[in-house]
Amino acid sequence: MTISAVTLHPFFSHFPSALFLAGFFLLWLSHKNNHKKQLAAACLNFSIGFLGVLIAGFTGMVSVDVGLRTSVEVQGHQGYSILLAFGYMVCTIFSYTKPYVRSAYVFYFLTLITLGASIYSGYLLVFYSTATG
Repeated sequence: MTISAVTLHPFFSHFPSALFLAGFFLLWLSHKNNHKKQLAAACLNFSIGFLGVLIAGFTGMVSVDVGLRTSVEVQGHQGYSILLAFGYMVCTIFSYTKPYVRSAYVFYFLTLITLGASIYSGYLLVFYSTATG
């Protein structure tokens, strides 16, 4: 298998979802148990996941530039990815500054929904695309 941007995008796009879910779970545990180390681990997961979202977005844009799919085909998935990157950034900032306020939880859940939409749109793009490649 050749390593290229097309094969790197699926590799990098799976890390942010796992890191977000683990960070969210650790954040909930730290709030429940009042442990600062779990909060620090949650912040680290959000930070690394945010970097993963940026790398996944970059490799996804390069994959489109290669020309395997048209820009019109991937616009929906790119929209969810940009919204996910913004939400992930806000969640990361909240996790460091005020992790337990109500508005932080609103952003955590909205980003979780956006993460699901991005995963689903990527699934549809790969398995139910209209491309004849």
